[in-house]
Amino acid sequence: MFEKASSGYSGPKIKSDCLVTYESSADGLAVAITGEADTGPLEVAVRRTASRMGIDTGRVTVENCGAAPFTAAARFEASARKVLGDAFPLPPAVRTPEPSLRDRPRRSRLYVPGNMPRFIEKALGSGADGIILDLEDSISPDRKQEARIMVAHALATMDFGDMEVMVRINQGDAGREDLEWIVPQPVQHILIPKVEIPEQVIEVSGQIGGIAARCGRDPLIWLMPIIESPLGIFNALDIARSVPGRMAALTLGLQDLSAEMGVVPTTEGTESFTARSLVILAARAGGLQPIDTVYADVKNEEGLRESVSRAGALGFVGKGCIHPDQVPVINEGFLPDRDSVHRARKIVMAMEEATRKGLGAVALGSKMIDPPVARQAQVLVDNAVRLGLISVDWRSEEEE
Repeated sequence: MFEKASSGYSGPKIKSDCLVTYESSADGLAVAITGEADTGPLEVAVRRTASRMGIDTGRVTVENCGAAPFTAAARFEASARKVLGDAFPLPPAVRTPEPSLRDRPRRSRLYVPGNMPRFIEKALGSGADGIILDLEDSISPDRKQEARIMVAHALATMDFGDMEVMVRINQGDAGREDLEWIVPQPVQHILIPKVEIPEQVIEVSGQIGGIAARCGRDPLIWLMPIIESPLGIFNALDIARSVPGRMAALTLGLQDLSAEMGVVPTTEGTESFTARSLVILAARAGGLQPIDTVYADVKNEEGLRESVSRAGALGFVGKGCIHPDQVPVINEGFLPDRDSVHRARKIVMAMEEATRKGLGAVALGSKMIDPPVARQAQVLVDNAVRLGLISVDWRSEEEE
């Protein structure tokens, strides 16, 4: 521990952040803020966090570069813990978490470094179906604790609107520490990296259940394993079935997988065709949504469109994003087409009529429709409603 420590960033090019320094002292807590105007909310946030932690002495300086109150609070907590240790209560849950729908649209999921509040705030206007607050690869080892604290404060404070709120945790002990910080907060989906065996998912699910029981929250947080190795590919089906009722999607990380295979990713994706196909089949066999990997070339819009088209043709229903500019292309590419929605509506209505008549299957045109096909059609129709493609009253419109 130190007598003085800092957390955050400041400088002429820094936006939506601050550098907070805490110095131990026997005097009463003093807070000095420099930089942009309207410092009152930042001081309130710092003092409120200090009160929750039981800190009433020391000197706090805040070099403000347009930070939101939650950012100042997180930076203060990180710097204070560096000086005084970690024997403080974690941020409490401030509202009841609402689970996301299992089959909701997950066309685009935007990765955001968990230690960069500017990017977190910017993501709110991206139009992505989900935001992934990343604690893993985008965070350097010496910033992991700062990122956990920032993500916990962001989850507790920010309104993410209709976006599904996700967090990618670390592996092993670091991942267990991540869960202690984020599970009490209104996170809806947790991504588990580098999953190779089902026991990894089972372990994380058990840890979430234990933490949820201690903090009194609903334990239903969806899990999304990320398969990133040849071993994970061959165990994909067991992974997809590892915790029934706790997973909603399965995805793969092509960068690490390609490295282990000793190949260079190509635009055509020939080298990853088998791996992608196995992930899709495993996901569908486990009743999960198959989600494609990210497209790394953020400047190549044409290449992204081709990648989305190929992913959709294979059977993926969504794709990861690493930049807000990728979101519109991905959302458009995975939008259900009009003919598919029209047919799904007919299937749903036909099966509803069959159910009223006590039938298990029904003919639609020249094809028989059974319950599994009807369930897929219902998911498509429900998502079309959520995406604004059809109205909530689509049944009456269909009959007109």
